[in-house]
Amino acid sequence: MNDLFSNSFKRNQAQFGDVEAGQETMNLDKFFEDVENVKDDMKGVETFYKKLQDSNEECKTVHNAKKVKELRAKMDADVGQVLKRVKIIKQKLEALEKANANSRNVPGCGPGSSTDRTRSSVVSGLGKKLKDLMDSFQSLRARMNDED
Repeated sequence: MNDLFSNSFKRNQAQFGDVEAGQETMNLDKFFEDVENVKDDMKGVETFYKKLQDSNEECKTVHNAKKVKELRAKMDADVGQVLKRVKIIKQKLEALEKANANSRNVPGCGPGSSTDRTRSSVVSGLGKKLKDLMDSFQSLRARMNDED
């Protein structure tokens, strides 16, 4: 839904030929590309979360010790992958924060401008989503350890 609105907004800006709006749009295009990359990475982490949930449920029903060990090893490997990906996502979010600070030096994009507010709110939203995702992982890991 948001994509529908943002695309039409960009189109309307281009039609009006507003130099200042065009400059802000160009400034935000790279930012939104980076945001989409972070969102894609988060989707990958969510996929691992679902796989871990499924593996945990399967582990409860398996009675063969060898199969349980295999599942546990796979789950440990998945947790390791998640931690690596989350570190990368965190680095990308920190880079976005630095880019936000740098963009405040651009004329027309200073503190309190619409560009600054947009960038700040998007990055903080991504940070909150990452925190929620990691809280979910932590609770899943705690449940998995309790069930051992």
